Amino acid sequence: MATAGRRALIAFMCVATLVVASGCGPDPESETHEECASLLGVQGRVVIGMHSDQPGLNFQQTDSTRGGFDYDLAQWLGSYCGLNVVEQNLGTTQREGELQDEDGADIVIGSYSITDERKEDISFAGPYMKTKQGVMVRSDSGIESAADLAGKKVCAARSSTSWSQMNENLAGIVAVQEEGFGVCTQKLLDGTVDAVSTDQLLLYGYAEEFGSLRVLPDEQFGNAELYGIGIDHGDAELCAFLNDAILEALISGWWVQTFENNFPDYLDPADFKPDDGDLTECPDQDAEP
Repeated sequence: MATAGRRALIAFMCVATLVVASGCGPDPESETHEECASLLGVQGRVVIGMHSDQPGLNFQQTDSTRGGFDYDLAQWLGSYCGLNVVEQNLGTTQREGELQDEDGADIVIGSYSITDERKEDISFAGPYMKTKQGVMVRSDSGIESAADLAGKKVCAARSSTSWSQMNENLAGIVAVQEEGFGVCTQKLLDGTVDAVSTDQLLLYGYAEEFGSLRVLPDEQFGNAELYGIGIDHGDAELCAFLNDAILEALISGWWVQTFENNFPDYLDPADFKPDDGDLTECPDQDAEP
């Protein structure tokens, strides 16, 4: 009999149309399906907090269509569990609050870096992605390295790990903080700031979406950012369920195929794929929040 994680993977691959087989979709009567629905959903739906302004991860076009790696993951969870996905758009500063609010998002999938500080208030499953920090500029700016940023306005999102790492690693800059990296990117396009600094994966997505921007190829700094799925503090059962599915996705072809579907083909998926040993230890179910 397939494990919960392997059944999750089969559903994952079906929704992503990576395999074709009869009976491939999740069975609404299955024990695993019911378990997943009970862990994630209320009254037939799951509210998933997510960004809408991050090309490659989760980006909403002007015609309201969406796409990206995070979006694909969110849609799979809804399909697998037989739940309607309610997309709750969030800014970077709103993620913890949404998870702590009884009326807020059930989970958050939104380039959400796992940190010890955040784990004091919420818990994580994962990681399902990793990246380091970089710099994006306008293609015609003449900026070629971090040294050229001295005295320049560099933007990062408020309350993000990128904000602190930017200030620690880029000397002499004029630091500008905004509510999100979509806002920073628009300011870069408008010429209001000279550069944006955040996770390289995000920057490559923006540069692909907006052809007038480019990522500085030789500038990489800071700690590895490990993206996890934000969940309620201390929910060990949901953490273990999601970790099982993520592990199977990492060791199968699903993860690489989904990455290649959403990011430029000049990126090597291996540079952004976590090791299975990176999976976070799930919290003690009896731990105090």
